[in-house]
Amino acid sequence: MSMTENMTNRLISISSEWDIPEVYRKTSISKLILYHNLNLPSNRYKRAEILTLMCMDNRQSLRLPGNFSFIVRNGGGTQNGASFSISFAVAVGGIRHIAVIGHSDCMMVNLGSRKAEFIRGLSEGSGWDKAAAESHFIDSCVLFNKEDVVSSVIAEAELIRSQHTGIVVAPMLYSVEDDLLYLIEEN
Repeated sequence: MSMTENMTNRLISISSEWDIPEVYRKTSISKLILYHNLNLPSNRYKRAEILTLMCMDNRQSLRLPGNFSFIVRNGGGTQNGASFSISFAVAVGGIRHIAVIGHSDCMMVNLGSRKAEFIRGLSEGSGWDKAAAESHFIDSCVLFNKEDVVSSVIAEAELIRSQHTGIVVAPMLYSVEDDLLYLIEEN
C-alpha cells in the first residue's frame, strides 16, 4: 500500500527548518530531518544524539552523518524484541530523543494476507516444517501486524513515551515514493 489520502492528511512536510514544529525545533529530531531531507552539512559525531527506531525494509536509507544516531531496525518499526536496546541507548548512551519512523508501502500492514506466502517461502526456502512455519507466523503476526502505518507509529511513540517519560519521541513517516521524512501530526 503506497501513501493514501488518509495517510498524507496526517503528515507534516518539511522543506525548511521553519516547517518543523516548535516542540522539535533545535533538537536532534530537527537535525535528523534536516540532514535527511535537506542535506544539512555536518561533520562526524563523537557520540550518538538520537535513537532511530525504524522498519527493516531495505528501501529506507537515511542520509545522516556518521555516529549521529543509534539505529534499531525491526519488522514494522516496532520495539518488539528491541526494548532492551532502546533502554540501553537511553540509560548508557545518554539518548534523550527518539524518532519512530514508519514507512509507506509497509508489508506489515494487513500482514495476515501474507500467511500462505510466508509459510510457503519458509518451508520451501529454508526447510521449515509447514506446521512449524504456520505456528511461527501466527505467533508473530500478533506482534507485527499493522492496521495502518500512521496509527501504528503513533501508538509505538506513545508506548515509548510511557516507558521513558523524560525522552522526546517523534512519530515520523519515511516515504519510499520520494525518499523524504515527514513528521506525523498526532491530534
